[in-house]
Amino acid sequence: MAADILLAIVLLAVDAVASLIASYKGMDAAGYAFFDTGADHSTVSMTRPAVYVAVVGVLVLAVALLAYKSQAFVTMCAQTLAGLALVLISGIAQANQYHEDHPPTPESGYSGPQSQCRSGGDNSECHGS
Repeated sequence: MAADILLAIVLLAVDAVASLIASYKGMDAAGYAFFDTGADHSTVSMTRPAVYVAVVGVLVLAVALLAYKSQAFVTMCAQTLAGLALVLISGIAQANQYHEDHPPTPESGYSGPQSQCRSGGDNSECHGS
């Protein structure tokens, strides 16, 4: 039991480091300039870093499956929670990026009163007034 708990703690630390490295590599591949203070980061897409983190999450879930087969239940639970968290975070990042890339179409603005005037004269010439 103690070995199972120790393995769970070590693997969670490895998962954290792997997800940080995946985020860094994904942002670097997406063109994010880390040390350029004047760079415009508004055009950098977070799709690639999210995919990298999702891959790490799937690998963590695969380790959870191996832990289940080895009957290391504490490790399995910890790895399952960590893997699901990484996949969920990646999915949320993908959804946010999609909504940022595809903003809703603007609705038509206010076009004034809906009653029609016959000749543009006073109120007696307009319907509904």
